[in-house]
Amino acid sequence: MASSALKNRFLRRTAFTLIELLVVIAIIAVLIALLLPAVQQAREAARRTQCKNNLKQIGLALFNYENVFNQFPIAGLWYVDNSNTMTTFAQGWGQAILPYIDQATIYNGFDPSVPIWSGARNQALIATPLATHLCPSAPSPSVFPMTWSTSTGGVVIGSNIPATDITAMWGRSDYVVTVMVNYPLLSNIGDGTVPRGDPRSQSMFWCGNKQKIAVVNSTAAAQQGDYDGTPTIAKVADGLSNTIMVSENAARNQVWEKGKMITPAIDPSPAFAGPKGLYNAQLNYGGAGWADPQNQQWFDGGNRDGNNDVRDANGDKNSCVINCTNIAYRGLYSFHPGIDQQLMGDGSVRALNESISDYIMAALLTRSGGDIVGEF
Repeated sequence: MASSALKNRFLRRTAFTLIELLVVIAIIAVLIALLLPAVQQAREAARRTQCKNNLKQIGLALFNYENVFNQFPIAGLWYVDNSNTMTTFAQGWGQAILPYIDQATIYNGFDPSVPIWSGARNQALIATPLATHLCPSAPSPSVFPMTWSTSTGGVVIGSNIPATDITAMWGRSDYVVTVMVNYPLLSNIGDGTVPRGDPRSQSMFWCGNKQKIAVVNSTAAAQQGDYDGTPTIAKVADGLSNTIMVSENAARNQVWEKGKMITPAIDPSPAFAGPKGLYNAQLNYGGAGWADPQNQQWFDGGNRDGNNDVRDANGDKNSCVINCTNIAYRGLYSFHPGIDQQLMGDGSVRALNESISDYIMAALLTRSGGDIVGEF
């Protein structure tokens, strides 16, 4: 009897111990479930702060450049040799500000006698990942391959760019400079009938009336149309604090729409003619590298459902600019929940909500639209 009682007592105690253990495990599981989002939020907050600091560093570099040259760097400039109609040089804003982000060694290492994507020397430099250009929230690799294809680009601006297909590795940039607001987003400005290229549609780094790409020949004359080679503070009539200078457009060369990576990546560029044919030449995406002369953005707006491969057929005025797609010329994209960070013309960094109105967004993207922005 005593043995049986002891056995029963042991079994009961064991059962209670198991129940207690299960209760402890359940409590730990609940605590983990409660703490994990908090940990993730803390990590994202730290990444967002680093991304904000990157924009501040880029802004400081741009203003240091402006202090030396009395203007900001041109968003993207192409030189065409008159004698053989070949592109001999191209430079973007990311290359121009290298000395002002402690990267003078890279800046001085380029061979200007050949295009930036050509030659072992230049290709090694453009493949360098730069922390200042990488938002830690973005999931893309810091270096990616990109092909310039003559079969898709064809002959543009009086020259072959490039003469033969070239695949090079590029250091990623999650930031773009703004050059213009285009339709249908442009219909939110003024009376809704502002022409493309009108001063009221021009952004901080507007570079000319030939589809936002500055192209000159070896005599420094415009190759097609005119171009604006002097983005200055004086041209920002709307006020620096009301004008976006640099924006997040993250995770390129991948294509992202509404939180999903599109695989295989669609070709985002229709059959552009003239200078815009440069975008056809880059397979998958244009302007994703910090050294890429096409790392600039004009804004049509994207579809709110993320179906942006058919955007050209959609005339919807209510276009999405933030976090619908990172495809070239559509809008802006970040991996910070609900927002995209902007470097304003006064050097401050603002987080814009993805639900911001089209009117306010269009007004913030233009430098001399005469729009009254108000609070945003």
